[in-house]
This record gives sequence, C-alpha cells and structure tokens, in this order.
Amino acid sequence: MIGSQTSAWSAPRRVRTGFRINIMKLKEYVRFDSGLLSILLSAYYLLKYMCIKVCKNDISGLTVMGSMFRHTKFDRVREMATHYLLKAIAVHGVVRVGGEFRQGAARTISEKNEDKMRHSIESGHRLLHNRLLILSSPVEGAKGVLIVKFTESFKYVLRIFDMKSLCEDYVIIVEPSASGYFDEDILQLLSLEEPVLIQALEPVDYDFISKLQSNLIPIRIGANHWVDDRVFYPIDGVDKIYDVVMVAIWADVKRHYHLFEALSKIDKEMRIALVGAPWGKTIEQIKEEADYYGVLHRIDFFERLPQADINILLNQSKCFLLLSKKEGPNKAIIEAMYADVPVFILEGFNYGFPYPYINQSTGGFINPRDLRKFLLDLDEVLKNSTFAPREWIQAHVSAQASTRELIDQLNLVEREYRIKINKDLFIKINTPELDYYDKQAWGAVKLSMTDLKGYLRH
Repeated sequence: MIGSQTSAWSAPRRVRTGFRINIMKLKEYVRFDSGLLSILLSAYYLLKYMCIKVCKNDISGLTVMGSMFRHTKFDRVREMATHYLLKAIAVHGVVRVGGEFRQGAARTISEKNEDKMRHSIESGHRLLHNRLLILSSPVEGAKGVLIVKFTESFKYVLRIFDMKSLCEDYVIIVEPSASGYFDEDILQLLSLEEPVLIQALEPVDYDFISKLQSNLIPIRIGANHWVDDRVFYPIDGVDKIYDVVMVAIWADVKRHYHLFEALSKIDKEMRIALVGAPWGKTIEQIKEEADYYGVLHRIDFFERLPQADINILLNQSKCFLLLSKKEGPNKAIIEAMYADVPVFILEGFNYGFPYPYINQSTGGFINPRDLRKFLLDLDEVLKNSTFAPREWIQAHVSAQASTRELIDQLNLVEREYRIKINKDLFIKINTPELDYYDKQAWGAVKLSMTDLKGYLRH
C-alpha cells in the first residue's frame, strides 16, 4: 500500500494542482456538457476539413472528420462525419480510402516499438507484447483465426506483417480499446480485401462499421467480455472495509478528481480504495488532487497490483465506481461483478447506451451531477437492494459465451466469402493482456506461433 496519510503541499504546488483540475473541467465541459461549445468544436472540424479538401483532397481530410465524430455529443454530427466518409468511399473505393488511413497511421509508428513488436514475433514469445493470440491454427484447407487487442497495436500488425500472406492463412479479429471507431488505426483495416471481424459493443460503433459495407464485420461483443471467472470471485468471510473501490489507471479520463470533490462536500466518514497504474499521470499527481480537496486521509492508494490482489480489494469493498465519461468497454466493472460487487457508472457513459449488464441485479447508473447525493445515500441503496452481480454476469457475459458468438459469426463469414475456417477456437481471456483460459492451449499453438515469423515483411 502506498500511504494514505495527509501531507502539506507547498502553495505553488497547490496552485498548479488547482490549475490542472480546472483545465480538466474545461475540456470536459466543452466535449460533454456544453451543447453550444460542442457545436462550435464540430464547426471548427468541418471548416478544417473543407480547407484540406480544397488544398489537397477529400481523403486527406477524413482524419479531421474522425476527430469530429469522436469529440461530439450529437448523433447528427456523427452522421455528418459518416456521410463524408461514405462519399469518399463511393468516389475512390474502399481499399484506396483504407490505404490513406493506413499511410496516416504509419506516420505515428514508433520505430522503437516497431522493433520490439517485430522481435516478439521473431522470438515467438509474448507476441506483440501479449496483444496477439492465435485462437485456432490453420489446418489443411481451412484458415486459422488470430486476434489482435488494443487499437494502437493494429498499425504495427499491418506494418510488420505481409498482410496478403497472413490473411491467406488466417482470419483476423480485432479488439479495439476505445469507443469511437472513426479512427485511422481502425479504418486502415479497410485497405485489406479479406474479412476482418471487429468487436463493437457500442451500438453507435456497430452501426458505423455496418454502414461502410466493407470487409470490416462488426460483432456485438467487447473487450470487457473476456474476464477470467476463476481469478475474480467472491471470497467468504472477508470484511467490507471500503465503502468504494475504483480500479482505474492514473489518467485524466478516469476523473478521480470528481470523487475527491464529492467527498469534500460530505461529512459522512467513508473509506476509499484506489487501484491504478501510471498512464499519463502519476500516483503523486492523483494524491495531490485528493489533498487539494482535503480528502487524502480517507483514501488508500494501491499501484500495479496483481489481479489476485485486486480481487481481494474488490471483496473488501461495498461497491465499485466508474466515473469516466468516455473510454472503451471497461473490463474492471465486469471483474467487480464476478467478485459479486455491485457496480455504478455515470449516466451518459460513452454514447449513453443503457448497458444491459448494468441493471437491478448488478448495480446502477449515477447522474453525473449527483455523485455527492449518491455517496450520502450509499448505505441505504445497498441495504434496500438485492444485488447478485456474479449470478447475473455469469449467465449473460462470459468468455465462453463470447467465443460461441465468434464461432457463429465465423460461420457467416465462411458462407459469404466461400472460405473454410478452423472454428475449433481456444477460449481467450484478458488478464489484462491476452491469455488462454486453458493454459494447455499454449502448447497446442506453439508451432503456429513460431511459424508466424514466416509472415514478417523483409
């Protein structure tokens, strides 16, 4: 544990912390809260696109349309951005448009990371740092299946592999890490002529990919569908010593300050557990924010915990909070449910889709303006509810069920593309990187993993 005691920051440090928090609030207000400013931001992106279109071409400006798609709160604006993409596809063809996105994504590649990714394939160990996994090997007359996790990994796959050769022997599944699929790291996959399955839990992203009528085939599952139910489970006899637990990287998007601000406005004694890892911010910066609001003494901080220890903390907590307004399919909330801990997230999270796995059995939604009231009423909420998160989530969201959904989709791909696929898939889990549910699978695919180096570009 990293200490929970209060400390006296210098005045300049407090000023810097307050300034940083206010900047975060301003960005959130523009992106999520102010309709007028969101429209003005969209107008800026549209004007920028028009200027690029005149000076260069409409394809070059599509990344700007992607920014508009991801940063607006309005469906009509996203529809406008999609219209310009579809128009470019109609004029230039899907493969050429995908090629433009591919070139743009390539410009953001780190040579150092590229060398590391290539070496991981050449060594046959920790492929793409455990972000690539073979679900089934090619067999005579049938393609194998491999999956790539994390949006930023996609460009490295296209960069280091001979994709034509790889796609002759494998069907690729991609697992994006963030919502907002009008993204060049995702749309570069349009440059491939072979089918690519893309996990798309959010209806907005699912519909966006569907409208492209391309080689990208959306499937209604997400990165949080692959929790290991043997790692996250209820532990008998564990005392509930924390009122709230958050498992979230140290990043602006996680909005820890929102919890600190709400805690500062209530007299009720509460204990909070925060679990995280550096991701743009450090634990010291998070502690500074807690101290700025005068609540540092109420919080225990934990960093880089193994998953088994996270499960213990979940079991020691009355509820789990997710305070992000926008990110990808959050895995920690499903882990908490498997530990039989109710989960509460903000209304309007991502696109505002009322996730079926947030319900009367598993938790609920919080009005973003009412977090203080929620904390005050927490004991009553928990006492007067009949939560059974693990029972519900096991029945509806599991790695096993998601694998069956993949197989169903692969059956459709076989018929549409007239190909044969080895659908004897190993079940994968996110731990948080890719792993097999059955550890014996590593031995079964070892030869195929070694053979992957034969698909590398020279």
